[in-house]
Amino acid sequence: MLLQGDVDQRLPARQCALVLHALKQRFVLSQNHPVPEVKRPDELVVEIRAIGLNPIDWKSVDFGYGIPTLPYVAGRDFAGVVVKAPAAPSHIQLGDVVLCASTDYRDQRKAAYQQYAIASQHTVCRLPGHVPIPQGAALGVAYIAASLALGVCLGVKLPKAGSGKGVASPDIRRIVRRQRLEDLPPDQVAECLAMDEKDLPKSGEWMVIWGGSSTSALFLSQLAGLAGLKVILVVDVAKHGARMVESNGMLLIDSHNTDRASQIIRGATGGKLRLGIDTVGKPTAEALAKCLRPDGDRKAHIVGLAALPKERLPGVVYHSVPVKLFHEVPEVGSSLMGWLEQALQNDVLSLPAVETAPGGLEGVNAALDRMRQGQISGKRLVVPLIS
Repeated sequence: MLLQGDVDQRLPARQCALVLHALKQRFVLSQNHPVPEVKRPDELVVEIRAIGLNPIDWKSVDFGYGIPTLPYVAGRDFAGVVVKAPAAPSHIQLGDVVLCASTDYRDQRKAAYQQYAIASQHTVCRLPGHVPIPQGAALGVAYIAASLALGVCLGVKLPKAGSGKGVASPDIRRIVRRQRLEDLPPDQVAECLAMDEKDLPKSGEWMVIWGGSSTSALFLSQLAGLAGLKVILVVDVAKHGARMVESNGMLLIDSHNTDRASQIIRGATGGKLRLGIDTVGKPTAEALAKCLRPDGDRKAHIVGLAALPKERLPGVVYHSVPVKLFHEVPEVGSSLMGWLEQALQNDVLSLPAVETAPGGLEGVNAALDRMRQGQISGKRLVVPLIS
């Protein structure tokens, strides 16, 4: 395996990859899969050193969504070493250690379940030396989902990624709104314009995150808190409470009794909660929506990372995360990854706990089985690749 500083641009023609041939089946290891080729001057090639597993990796196989064609190479999070730099001028150089969030799941060249993958330069983040590669592989998609939910859906400006001059603090909503409409994903234009100026959050407002143990929730709570919001996490307190208090210092509410949790939310916020994000599913999103109250002509807003309820309450705006913005609008992707790079350098964020699974690509199926069985909670499962 190549080491940083010892990078060879001569890539093999074939590689090992995990291939899905049918839904509800296991991934099959191919030892003769073509190494993907760059098609654009802003693309680069990464030799993958670690794969971060996401719930959608197994849910898409079991329930038949997010897989546009068969056979299919999956995987959305990885980290590794740049073995071919972009032909276009770029801050990404040969030998850089990077993480990549591969939200463009229709382009299998960019999938994680292979030895080499393509990435657009605005979808990668250089890792500082003190962040291990397996840790980097656990961050991308969760961070992107959290930052778009806050930045676009709710209009929260990202906090400063450290102290001093030249530190990033991007306003993603404004970045999106200055794009030409024809340059935005057509099916996400409405979401991009859904947050009205008068509804923008103010410092000191309450926000509830229901399902606070996920990696996305970890980033949501930190970003919102650093941006000046008061955060309530609804979480399994017995399982995750100590970790949440230590890392975030947010107000915690136990999730076991939905009605009781809703009562506590209303009491803690004085019935003036306008902002909520659900990471669990329709039943909890519905309960959270019922806790929201408009403030005069300022509407309430809820974001569903997993799903949204069919019933729509008056005065409440319902949001889904416009993930395509990250890979389809380069200014959005580069702003988010630039912020993350500075935040990692400056230790602004508490990072998720990581558990590594053995076996390289051949071990991915067993690792996904553990996720199916609910054995992974409050941490990220990462598979290091073996040379």
